[in-house]
Order: sequence, then structure tokens, then C-alpha cells
Amino acid sequence: MVTRMREKGQVTIPAGIRQSLHLSSDSLLSVARVGDGILLTPRPSVFEAVSAKFGKMAEEKGITLENLLKDLKKIRHDQ
Repeated sequence: MVTRMREKGQVTIPAGIRQSLHLSSDSLLSVARVGDGILLTPRPSVFEAVSAKFGKMAEEKGITLENLLKDLKKIRHDQ
């Protein structure tokens, strides 16, 4: 599915998706950047809570995004 962003950053969510998620014109959506993408989820977002918890745990253990990406590349290469 493709949609166009309008002048003020507005995008149209296709009707079928809005209906299946029971979204209306006053629905709140969480917006998160994920890599080079954008994740829209109905509020409240479980993604935000899990992401914050993971980020805090990673920081406490000294794990960086760079470490994770290196490990991911290695895992993909080994498979």
C-alpha cells in the first residue's frame, strides 16, 4: 500500500486498515521511528513501553546500538 504525505505532514490511512483497527477521526496514534521507517500504532502503544524498557536495560549493561547492529550482521551472515 502506498499513501502520499501532504504539505503539513498528514497521511491518509487506508479505510480498510482504519476499520479493522477500529480507528476514528479522534483516535490517538503513537508514532515511532524504527530504523529508516515509521511505526504507527493505536494508543496506548505496547511498542513504546517495551522499547523504553529495552533501552534502559541495554544502557545499564553497556550495550550500544552499534553492538546490536554488528551482532545482527554476524547472525545474518552465519545463516
